[in-house]
Amino acid sequence: MNLVFIRYFLAVADAGNFTTAAERCHVTQPTLSAGVARLEEEVGARLFDRGRRSGLSAAGQRLLPHAHAMVEAWRLARAESRSSRRTRLVRIALASTLPVAAAMHWLTAAQRQIAFDVEISEGTAEAVAERWRRGRCDIALFPARHPINAANAVSLWREPYLLAAAASHLIATRDRWSVKDLADTPFVLRAACEAHDEAQRTFAADGVRPRAVLRSADEERCAAAVLAGLGVSLMPRSLLRPGLAAAEIREVVLERRVMLGWRAETDGELLGVLRETALAHAWPGRRGARDERLDFAR
Repeated sequence: MNLVFIRYFLAVADAGNFTTAAERCHVTQPTLSAGVARLEEEVGARLFDRGRRSGLSAAGQRLLPHAHAMVEAWRLARAESRSSRRTRLVRIALASTLPVAAAMHWLTAAQRQIAFDVEISEGTAEAVAERWRRGRCDIALFPARHPINAANAVSLWREPYLLAAAASHLIATRDRWSVKDLADTPFVLRAACEAHDEAQRTFAADGVRPRAVLRSADEERCAAAVLAGLGVSLMPRSLLRPGLAAAEIREVVLERRVMLGWRAETDGELLGVLRETALAHAWPGRRGARDERLDFAR
């Protein structure tokens, strides 16, 4: 009995419908439906009462505890097997313009599933991307302004760049501003921002050259200056934090993709866990992810 099909079955049983279950399993709905159908063939009975909400049939109710036991038995067997192996070292390259705390939580979530040590290095988005392209790290997490089509990379989420300001700042009183509205507004310039040059050209096209009160590659320092009300800053949604409000700039329509890349020779089992946990992780800038930090940035 295919354990993948069992996981599909449990996902539908938990979600109550095939669409949500497919999203949780990171597969298409046809793939999930085909897997459940194969499992039903093996069991010899329909497991769900198809309808508006896919409830368990009598056969599904009988299978449910056994399915949970199978998945748990596999988890325990895999954990026991891993515990006897030497801990692996994973070299992680992390772009400095990403939500660091969320990245650390992702890594610890992965370590709860498989044993490995980490060696983390930090750099600009371009520097990290270059390390990934040259195979000089095992795992790379970095933003990209344009799509990357590669067999050894996957997009985790897309997010817009927004105008961030302290909640008490004038900018926080509106949801949208024009470039010319911001002509006299002091800016905190995030020196490592991937969209900096493009945003600067957009401002210059309208004859606006914002005055910089701070120019720094340190994201914490920039956020502190914005929170203090010294200026506003263009930043991706995932870097918003309590005390900041967010607004759009009408002429600036920019976004980025956050990519997970890996070295082709990375251990398959380890890569599977890191990739699966990264895709399932509640990254703060991810559409649909619940992030309490952003309650302050409405």
